[in-house]
Amino acid sequence: MLTSRQKNILIKLLETDHFTTIEFLAKWLNISGRTVRYDLDAIDSAMQHIGVIITRVPGKGVMLRISEGSRPSVFEMIDRKQIMTEKKPQRLMMSIYVTIAGSFTIQDLADEFELSRSSVQKYVADVEEWLDHFDLQIAKQAWKGFRVMGTERSVRLALYQMLSEKDTDLKRVRDWLYLGKKELDLMRTWLTFVQTERGIHYSEATADVFHLFLYWWKQQIAMNHYVFVPKEHRHKRYFHLGIIESFIREHVNDDRSTLHECAFLDDLFDQAKVVSYQKDMPDLRDYEREIRFCKQLLSQVSTILHVDLLVDERLMNDLTHHVKAAFMRMSQGVEIDNPYTEEIKVRYRAIYEMVFQMTYDMGIEMLAGEVAFITMHISAAFERNKSRRFLPTVIVVCSSGLAASSILTTKLEQIEPGFNLINVVRTEDIERMFDEADPDFVLTTQHIQIPEWKQTKCFRVSPLLSDYDKRLIQHEAHKIVNRKQLASFNELYGKANRVEPSLFDETIHFASTLDWREAISIAAKPLLNAGYITQSYIQEMIMSVEGTERIWSFSLT
Repeated sequence: MLTSRQKNILIKLLETDHFTTIEFLAKWLNISGRTVRYDLDAIDSAMQHIGVIITRVPGKGVMLRISEGSRPSVFEMIDRKQIMTEKKPQRLMMSIYVTIAGSFTIQDLADEFELSRSSVQKYVADVEEWLDHFDLQIAKQAWKGFRVMGTERSVRLALYQMLSEKDTDLKRVRDWLYLGKKELDLMRTWLTFVQTERGIHYSEATADVFHLFLYWWKQQIAMNHYVFVPKEHRHKRYFHLGIIESFIREHVNDDRSTLHECAFLDDLFDQAKVVSYQKDMPDLRDYEREIRFCKQLLSQVSTILHVDLLVDERLMNDLTHHVKAAFMRMSQGVEIDNPYTEEIKVRYRAIYEMVFQMTYDMGIEMLAGEVAFITMHISAAFERNKSRRFLPTVIVVCSSGLAASSILTTKLEQIEPGFNLINVVRTEDIERMFDEADPDFVLTTQHIQIPEWKQTKCFRVSPLLSDYDKRLIQHEAHKIVNRKQLASFNELYGKANRVEPSLFDETIHFASTLDWREAISIAAKPLLNAGYITQSYIQEMIMSVEGTERIWSFSLT
């Protein structure tokens, strides 16, 4: 059986015909990305017998692959009465608690989380499954309760990642660590020195996590719990740890352990989210691989977009700093939250697809959040370049006077991403302009008749451009820019096999009726035929409108 949350995920996947990111589902449901993955595993398991598959592609997200014959079985599964009890949102905090404690009993958890022992015992299995993703196990000890087992490196990475989850209650963790003001001030000083030496500033959320983690790490050192770092992560000649390096050399017993501790923390600081940095910091000289990656990517994107992004020094510095951290996160399996991923995939879809395809062809599979961050850097540089190559071409039809056309065209220039204005014409000149030019769409201040042989969109707007007008034509402009950029991508890049072919396709259906009930049925028919909705859903829509009619009738009476 599926939980109600898992059913909601299944419904969301049924409603869309493109890839949906884990980050979007997590934000939509207000849960962590890992919880979404567990739910997707459960959905996969529950639907194996009916041949429904969830396709997962790193950097793009998940999509439901379902045959028309399987849809009735899926809808039956969704409609089935819920019999499983929802898990309370405490598994993450329990996992953090037992990781910090190391050893624990059922009674410890019952007291801390105010649950019965029987309830806690049910949670322990969930916690064990959660920690298993970090290569940690929960072992039972005779007469002593339980113990979290794993390497010191696995324990540290698990705690750092769990502290970084957006649902983590950091204040509660601080209480568990008995972190007082004096020690907190010391951790803040440590981190300040780290940022100064690196010439960067971490985000506030990252800094809050580091304060807690460093204090816990300090306790681990006091107990002689040292880490082992694999050889490939010990290649650096210098570390940028501020006064923390002095603390390590004073409190760690031998040179070998000192090297491993420095390497571990330096990697951890490398992968954290940075909000600003000083230019020409020397630490970038050690990252030849990252610099080569950035140059290769920007060279290819420049060819597609017909601009020279390699001369943008700011872009090269910003992107290298991000890629340096991204590669470190990828090597350690750390995920970064990008709250703008879904918006970026819509606003800058073509550049997102370019980055996704090109990085994949370079042998680097990135998660959607990382691809979106790189897209943001490149899109910002492209807009700074002020290239007008892919902007939509537009004709303005205005017969009401020079003042109206002047203010309309002026306001049009202020809307992103911008437009190439072909001309301002009168109504009687519209057919001649269509013969001379091929506009992407038409803006008009009065009703006009577009020639039947043209499929060009026409938007009637106020010369003052209301907020609604701006949103409408801006949305259309972004679609056109993306469509043109994608066309250039497909023309010049021969390996674009991971881009959805129907990325910007639009389907328009024509029908006429005088009955609003029939209008709803006609509009819903394509979704019904595709199996995305049922006939009962259409009936519910009609009943909903009828209910609104009754309310208005009662109010007017």
